[in-house]
Amino acid sequence: MLKGSRVTLRAIDRNDLARFHELNQQVDLVLLVEDSWEPISLARREREYEKRLDDHRFAIVVDERIIGGCGLHSSNRYSGTTSFGVAILDPEYLGQGYGREAIELLLDYIFRIQNWRRVSIQMLANNERAIRCYRACGFVLEGQLRDECYSNGRYVDMMVMGLLRTEWDTRQLRSPMNT
Repeated sequence: MLKGSRVTLRAIDRNDLARFHELNQQVDLVLLVEDSWEPISLARREREYEKRLDDHRFAIVVDERIIGGCGLHSSNRYSGTTSFGVAILDPEYLGQGYGREAIELLLDYIFRIQNWRRVSIQMLANNERAIRCYRACGFVLEGQLRDECYSNGRYVDMMVMGLLRTEWDTRQLRSPMNT
């Protein structure tokens, strides 16, 4: 379990699936982090959970309430690279810094605990709140895939951002908590 001042990241448990199923009904929020949405039954979610037990996936918890999730994917230990996804899907918790705190906790896990060399994330170009958040966390724009995704009735660019371990280390040295 990773604890910040307001946010906790913990492993997703089978008992959490009903809450994630409920959060997935926020179609407009899902379409900001995914290129599509489809109704998924709780039974299907349970089957997918079984297949992904070894994944590095976390529930984002605030005040004992799951507000979203995050996790690693496309990891390559040989190259020392990984990518991640994150989503705050409870509308009551948007725009209050919970996503940024969750990302900072996840970055600590990625670099300090798991010792990855580089991390990247892709996001839809119309998700301006996410892009601002990733920049605030130190991510650098690495590329833009034009008209990459069909989302919410139109084609949208996909942004690719990355952060190197050396850049994260430098930010940690400058952090007010470390002085």
